[in-house]
Amino acid sequence: MAKNNKATLGLLALLAALLSFALVGCSGGDTAVAGTTKTTNSNSPVISDSAQNAVSDVFGDIGSDLVQTSATIERVVGVAYTDDEVGVIESSVDLEQNLLQVKVQDTEGRRVSMKNGGSIRLRDGFVAEIFIDPYPTHTLTAWVDLYLHDGNDSEFKDVKVQIDYDMYSMGHGPFFTVTDKSPNGHYTFRLDYVMFGPWMQFFSIPDPELPDTEYTLEVVIVAVP
Repeated sequence: MAKNNKATLGLLALLAALLSFALVGCSGGDTAVAGTTKTTNSNSPVISDSAQNAVSDVFGDIGSDLVQTSATIERVVGVAYTDDEVGVIESSVDLEQNLLQVKVQDTEGRRVSMKNGGSIRLRDGFVAEIFIDPYPTHTLTAWVDLYLHDGNDSEFKDVKVQIDYDMYSMGHGPFFTVTDKSPNGHYTFRLDYVMFGPWMQFFSIPDPELPDTEYTLEVVIVAVP
């Protein structure tokens, strides 16, 4: 009988040890692994890969490597170096900041960081200049002056221009505004944002000399407080 009692007590002690080990392993405390101590914190936030990728996609796209690469040294697709190329005119490329980016849609290349008041060649003999006020855009209201001319300051006055815009990564719109006449080739728009961050604008610009031809500019404006 004594032998059986000792066996029973030994079994109970073993079960108690196993239970204690299991509780320590589930408590989120220090766990010894191969002579090292790994501390786990059950309250640490977990960020999903999809969320991290979404942030990287937005801000990776907004960031431009033109800051490190001079457009005069390495040709960048999306920059117009000659009079017959479409894109941001070389002298208008901004190599210091990425708060305004432009691309002519349906053409090769990518959005290019552009200076405020910079020029985009839509075709030979048709140029668009974009000026934003205030810039940098530190308010939730921005005014855009779109100046259309032939490259020699001969303006186009009767172009019906439309802008659709929305938050780059969130669906806060879309919003749109239209103007169809200008006494001096300057088309002025008011953009009302609901929060700070990158906003995408689509400028739809019919060609005043080529019927049934329309150009779309992808314009990213980053509103920063």
